[in-house]
Amino acid sequence: MRNLMETNLKTEMALATIRNCNITLGNFKSLKTPVGRLLQIEVIVMFTTFMFLLLITFSSWRRRRNEQKFGQFIYMVYNLSTFLLTYSLSLMHDFPSRNKLFPIWAMLLMITFGSTDSISAYSLDDNEQWKRNNWQLLTKSIWLVWLINLYFRDGSEVVVAAECLFIVLAAKFWERAWAVMVASRQSLERNAKVLADFMKEEHESGDVSHGEVDPVSMRGYKYLVWGDEGSLLSSATEKFLGFLSCVGIDVNHAQPQHYLGYNLITIEKVWNCGGVLLNSQGDPHNKLKDKCLSFALFKLLRLRYAGYSLPQKAYENAWKLIRDGLLSQVDGCERAFRVVEVELMFLFDFFYTKYSIIHQPGWWLIKLMELTGIAMGIWATTSLLKHHKRSNSICRLTTMPNGLSVDEFVTIVMIISFIIIELMQLYFMVFSEWAKVICICMYVNIKSWQGNAWIERIIGAICRVQLQKPWEQKLHQYSLLKSYSFKPPGLLNNRIMAAFIDQTRDGQKQSMPIELGKEVKQAVFDALMSFTHTKMKNVQASLERNNVRQLSWACRLEPSTQVIMVWHFATSFCEHQKQDRGSHKSTNFSVATKLSKYLAYLVAFAPSLLPGHALITEYLFNQAIIEARSFFKGCKTMEERVDKIKDSGSSAHEETIIKQGAALGNELVYNIDDNDKIWKILAEFWVELMLYVAPSKNAKAHAEHLARGGEFITHLWALLSHAEIERDHSSA
Repeated sequence: MRNLMETNLKTEMALATIRNCNITLGNFKSLKTPVGRLLQIEVIVMFTTFMFLLLITFSSWRRRRNEQKFGQFIYMVYNLSTFLLTYSLSLMHDFPSRNKLFPIWAMLLMITFGSTDSISAYSLDDNEQWKRNNWQLLTKSIWLVWLINLYFRDGSEVVVAAECLFIVLAAKFWERAWAVMVASRQSLERNAKVLADFMKEEHESGDVSHGEVDPVSMRGYKYLVWGDEGSLLSSATEKFLGFLSCVGIDVNHAQPQHYLGYNLITIEKVWNCGGVLLNSQGDPHNKLKDKCLSFALFKLLRLRYAGYSLPQKAYENAWKLIRDGLLSQVDGCERAFRVVEVELMFLFDFFYTKYSIIHQPGWWLIKLMELTGIAMGIWATTSLLKHHKRSNSICRLTTMPNGLSVDEFVTIVMIISFIIIELMQLYFMVFSEWAKVICICMYVNIKSWQGNAWIERIIGAICRVQLQKPWEQKLHQYSLLKSYSFKPPGLLNNRIMAAFIDQTRDGQKQSMPIELGKEVKQAVFDALMSFTHTKMKNVQASLERNNVRQLSWACRLEPSTQVIMVWHFATSFCEHQKQDRGSHKSTNFSVATKLSKYLAYLVAFAPSLLPGHALITEYLFNQAIIEARSFFKGCKTMEERVDKIKDSGSSAHEETIIKQGAALGNELVYNIDDNDKIWKILAEFWVELMLYVAPSKNAKAHAEHLARGGEFITHLWALLSHAEIERDHSSA
């Protein structure tokens, strides 16, 4: 009888436990109960995992998606995932009972956070604040260690799984901390000093005298492709030792050691390689060798960002490389643009991803260690799941139809997501442009590889895989004539929201982006080929060639932003003239209208990429909007606006942007009878102006815009920077 009573009591207690811990949609009442808090943790863990998956998948798209909404989406996911990670750790730590799966969830989340190779920083400011970011990583690690410590005495499975995964976590966090550290301006200045000294010595030693370089065979071009990575390792280690000192850990500081590796791979060495993979049969269009050229030029861009300059002879040789090498061939336009595209992709990866770190010498061993730790950690976790399933003393959610509890299902989903994420990262790493350059450099350096058919096939197969286009190759457009009346919605554009988001100004409405088009690239590079010097004096040369010097008054306006807006207004007027309809399919029409609206877009949306101070550019744009609204008051249709411009007459002495643009448009339409000539004048002018505004000392602005999708002007800036082509009088 007594045994029966004890059995009934145990049954009642078990039923009570089930009633308290096993919830369904019908009896769930409060998130404050243990089961409710468990539900919170599992939902947040799943949602955070999903956030990290989105971040890993779409972060690299930033370099080719110049869309404000997409940028805001990535920014939201980047910040929200970090917050949710910290919040989930605190919830697990404060949970009233023990759940042996908590350390596994926390560890997988933390490793996934460190595994986001495609984004280590959202902006350049994140790199500059590398100490703050690394302190935050350290704080999260302390929270994790504190959580795991609660479970160390509860079971060997938890200990084994946690120890294996913690090794992986340490490597991931070290990579992330290192990536933001070496991409900071201070660290870059130290690392780039090695390359700057190397380039200076090569061009001042007398080994490469004037006229000896050959931009076709690359003789004399000792641009460093691979070999200075040791300086990055030593300098980053020194910085990390300094960080440990700030934490309070006693370390012995080593003196800065700037050194070059013994096996230097230069552009000249790559072009002289006799292997089948890189000769005229294996690489007839120089696509493989050009990857190394892009990487070498990317390092020169880093020098400019760090504030270093090169000897004048280096710029002269670079100008020969561009004019007599890249652009001189039949497909020179496409080849030059391809080289610059990949070069800027390397620059994006350096500032905003972990690729520059995970492709350092010896890092493959660390990756192998990570994979081993992941395999062992997952094996230990599956053993823990079996033990967890047999346990009836743990508070858990309702059992699913397949017999799994919800927390077991969450664990399985996280493991699967984790494996997918790691495989994706491994795939991106193996077929990245960084890996391709390393493979080619190893092929050049190891003579036994040259002629080995298997190795050549493997490297060739890796190099042929194209993960993503480096850039979307689109021109964003803005038409003042169409968008001047735009009024942004007041819900998001007010004084309160100004503290949280960038405000849209009156008239600031983009037109649909259009394809860059081969005709625009060809026109710009043809104009670049005609340069006889590296100093641009003005933008009147095209007018003189077309015998329309009377229009030069519109080129002497100050600042250059006013020149852009006046000519843009005049071009838009010509575009909507009825008598011009027959010319709308011509190449000159396409080049003129595309570049006109693109430069107007830069004025409205990216003033920091143009000459002069960005605030002055913004002020002139706002003034143009005010003037346009006053000028076109009462005009509802495009025809009425065009008629209004016609009626305004033409006078070169007007003071406002709108009236100056109207005067210029009327001069073009009524003083030049040939419509084709009008568009020839405009096309050549806009090409010349595009090249005139491209040079800039503001390397930071261009690096920032790489994370917003990139710009055509940045590609031209990079190309002109290598040859030190500048304006004579520029405040940029």
